[in-house]
Amino acid sequence: MIIVEGLDHVNIPVSNLDTSKDFYVDLFDFEVEEEDGDAVVMGLDSHKLRLIKVESVEPRPFPLVSFIMDVDDFTEAISEMEAKDIKIVLGPEGNSKGEYLVFSDPDSNQIEIFYQQ
Repeated sequence: MIIVEGLDHVNIPVSNLDTSKDFYVDLFDFEVEEEDGDAVVMGLDSHKLRLIKVESVEPRPFPLVSFIMDVDDFTEAISEMEAKDIKIVLGPEGNSKGEYLVFSDPDSNQIEIFYQQ
């Protein structure tokens, strides 16, 4: 058995580092921790994203990342996305655990937000 102590970061492929960096900073308040030409590591509390520049992004038909939040922040997030013309792919939808919404980043990578009841 391999024993891990946690998750270090999630990799997200992007075609334009500056555009994607601005998107995640503006929407979620991530802070840039490290830049090295082809990648940007961003942190928010104990969560880290690593944006990796690639020639062509092939969006997946499912969310790459899912962020949990409380119901009030969830409602405010939807209003903010609508005000910023961010493409909502699905939702808000309810399930037995709460409610979720899937939206696209600038490269059409799907990102999910949800709250638990």
